[in-house]
Amino acid sequence: MHPRLRCVLFDVDGTLVSMRGAGPRAMDAAFARLTGIPQAFQGVPMAGRSDRAITEHAIRRLREAGRDLALDEAFHRRFTAAYLEELSTEVWKAGPSVCPGVLRTLDALERRGVVLALGTGNYAGAARIKLDRFGLWSRFAFGGFGDETAERVEVIRRAAAEARGRCGCGSDGLLVVGDTPGDIEAARAVGAPVLSVATGPYAAEELERHHPDRLVPTLLDALDDGLWDEGRG
Repeated sequence: MHPRLRCVLFDVDGTLVSMRGAGPRAMDAAFARLTGIPQAFQGVPMAGRSDRAITEHAIRRLREAGRDLALDEAFHRRFTAAYLEELSTEVWKAGPSVCPGVLRTLDALERRGVVLALGTGNYAGAARIKLDRFGLWSRFAFGGFGDETAERVEVIRRAAAEARGRCGCGSDGLLVVGDTPGDIEAARAVGAPVLSVATGPYAAEELERHHPDRLVPTLLDALDDGLWDEGRG
């Protein structure tokens, strides 16, 4: 681990936990409750995007198909509340798991005094529900979330700004960890290095094409390689 590393921003889905479709199922159920329209999110790209962007994509697609739907803050608030209710049930169904090496990685970073934080497109409430499923939420000091912006880059930019304020670190003291090209793009935008893990929907070969600073199959491999050891980077 680089000796100047002060804070690590972790993505949630596919990086920390694998929810086995709990999020999309909850989104579909919530949207159907509010509008009567089933499977509104079927075929909507989700990996590496913010919850807000995903929701807006689904609504725009339905409006283009002739559905009379509002795309405003009032609907966002109603949908978010309904989604979190549905998600609170979905996460406890069989299937979700912690990604390989996560618990040992968090332990290793905490021993080095590194601040753990989140940089995720999830709504803050959704991130909490997913991580609380495994007792992980309390391990993260703060985060950037997808409540107020549809832009993944802006999520990481806000988290990086909070890291500077809380930890006093510049880009050389920050690391972004994620499983999608979106995480790589966002890290580049804030000038931070990025560790990509192939535990999400993207194969290692696809992630490599986006040139992360480091690529590992899982966080277990990062541990085995001594990535978090003092003096390694």
